[in-house]
Amino acid sequence: MAGQISCDRWLLRVSRCRARHHNAPMKARAGPSGEVARPVGGGAGRRGWRIAGIVLAVVVLLFAAAVVAVRRAYPPERLAALLSEQVTATTGRAFRIDGDLSIHLLPTIAVKANDIVLGNVEWGSQPDMIRLKQAAFEVSLRDLLDGRIRILSVEMDDADVLLESDGARQFNWHLAPRQREGGTRGQGIAVGRISVSNARITYRDGGKGVVDTVTVDALDLRPQGERQALSATFTVGSRQWKAEGEIGHIGELQAGKGEWPFDLRFATDGTAFSAAGNMGTGPRAGLLEAKLSARLDTAAALSGFSAAAGLPMPVEASATLVRAADEWRAESMQLSLGGQLLTGRVSFHAGASSRLDADLSSAAIDLAKWHIGKGVTKSPTAPSAHRTQFFGDTPLAFDALPPFPMQVALKVDRFDMPGTPTLSALSLRWASEPGGLIIEPLSFAAAGGEIRGRLSVALPKNAPPRTDVLMNAKSLSVEALDAQWGGGKHFKGGRANLDLKLAMTGHTPRSLAASSTGDVQLTMRDVTLTGKAAALDRDIVARLLEMLVPKQGRPDLVVQCGVAHLPLRNGVALIDRSIAMETSQLAVTASGELNLAKQTIELAFRPRVKKGLDLNPASLVQLMLVKGPLEKPELSIDPKGTVRQAANYGVAAATGGLSLLAPALLGGGAEFGGCDSAAKASSHSGKPQAPTASRGLKLPRPFSGVRQAMP
Repeated sequence: MAGQISCDRWLLRVSRCRARHHNAPMKARAGPSGEVARPVGGGAGRRGWRIAGIVLAVVVLLFAAAVVAVRRAYPPERLAALLSEQVTATTGRAFRIDGDLSIHLLPTIAVKANDIVLGNVEWGSQPDMIRLKQAAFEVSLRDLLDGRIRILSVEMDDADVLLESDGARQFNWHLAPRQREGGTRGQGIAVGRISVSNARITYRDGGKGVVDTVTVDALDLRPQGERQALSATFTVGSRQWKAEGEIGHIGELQAGKGEWPFDLRFATDGTAFSAAGNMGTGPRAGLLEAKLSARLDTAAALSGFSAAAGLPMPVEASATLVRAADEWRAESMQLSLGGQLLTGRVSFHAGASSRLDADLSSAAIDLAKWHIGKGVTKSPTAPSAHRTQFFGDTPLAFDALPPFPMQVALKVDRFDMPGTPTLSALSLRWASEPGGLIIEPLSFAAAGGEIRGRLSVALPKNAPPRTDVLMNAKSLSVEALDAQWGGGKHFKGGRANLDLKLAMTGHTPRSLAASSTGDVQLTMRDVTLTGKAAALDRDIVARLLEMLVPKQGRPDLVVQCGVAHLPLRNGVALIDRSIAMETSQLAVTASGELNLAKQTIELAFRPRVKKGLDLNPASLVQLMLVKGPLEKPELSIDPKGTVRQAANYGVAAATGGLSLLAPALLGGGAEFGGCDSAAKASSHSGKPQAPTASRGLKLPRPFSGVRQAMP
């Protein structure tokens, strides 16, 4: 019994010892001889490594077997045929590999091919849409073993891509999967990642014959959530651009089942552009809605666009662009040119009946900031060796009218143009087409007065342009006009009215002036002549008054009224006392000729003393002749033969205007009526009507309804 108990105790100690060794197998223990005993369990570790090596070897063998199996199951010829069949089914276009094809299983399963071609649509200008020098397709092994090819990614190098439209809302990049047996369609292309280098993309608009080419240096497109992230560098002309952003999946664009989203940003030196929105595909092809914004700091980015290369910098623009069918609309548009802002909307209808409509407004526009009209004003002391033409021979830009109808409504609170007074509350509507243009209504305020008018230009074939002008100006400040054109040295106070109706033909200002036919009538009241004769050397009117009318000790001379009526016939106005001025003591009338064709003037002025005033007629200049070129006429006092010339002009001229003044204005009789008679004479012309020559102006639609639509 005692021996049995001792044995049990021994077994218990052994089991406890083994348990301690099991809990700490890596701890070394020293034996009686000092040797370190290896931990128990080392054999199990070696067995684990042997098992792992066996598993690895099996995997390698299986992979090698798979490689051999794949290579034998899919030789290059079969792989090319399978790839061509798959791509043709998903794109609906012929696909072929004209060069070598190989398969690589490391590091991924990839198919490399040379000289790849994707066919174009039947109506395309060329048989091929895409030609690739080299491409590598990463494919799914599982799908390949099942006899299918699913492209995971593709890398393309040295590509030529032709994108084109037929001008009737058909585009060759809309790829339609071929219909299979049973009426089902193949699935669209689903490519995870696309990489392109050294590609040339050409766009051809078959409807307009426009061809543009873009060189893509590098492009990378990879999945990012529900969209694909895009980064690219490309070259247009001599400018390299960088693009980045997000777009919808290529498969969605190709499938054509709805709207394709995009959010892209483009940049080059001094230029940034962004576009975000949706583009219609499939049945909705051609529809577009996007928010656009752009900023250009230098004109270098527009070097390839001659029509826009002269825009004043910087240029900032933003709008919501909408395209529906053949109509493009820019809503909520803001366009800043050289720091001056235009807002409004623009719509353009393309197609067979193109048309542009715009409604624009601005708080302030100064044409000098846009480099328009600079140099119009001339220095009064600038010497000239040759005679300066008052009307030049530079052709007007009638040929610059767009080749489609255009209607533009413009409102500007403040408008400045070099050489003219500041205009305020400018409002006009422009309607033009290849046959001519009409600006009606035209209204603005200037020099404290109000101006309204109408301009029409007809462009008949095989004949010079015909221009009709109608203008009515009321209560213009003579002092403000003098400050603009004469430096403010000559006149103070006063108001002027102008009625103008002219018909003209020609391409240049000179030809227009030489053919002008109609009436011009200017009236003014209560104008004070200031300054001395020495300060009036450059102003013919002020010099004339200074010499004709004695001041008799008064510092200033007040012209109570003045009227000038010019009956123009083919650029010549024969004046029979239809130019007159009146002060409190006397009146001055003129007769002679104004010749716009020759750009000359020859007028004889005669003063008459009002009855009942203590003014000696002998102290007056009896006759004064103004003669010479319009730009710089000369004054002469009582020249020989002047009286005879004035009489001849009076006989030849058509009476009107101030010829209806009281006889006392001419001879000092008791019936002298003063400024009242001058006003009555002016009113005989009535409100200005369109010139007779304009009645033959027939413009096609849309001009027929312009006048009724205007207030």
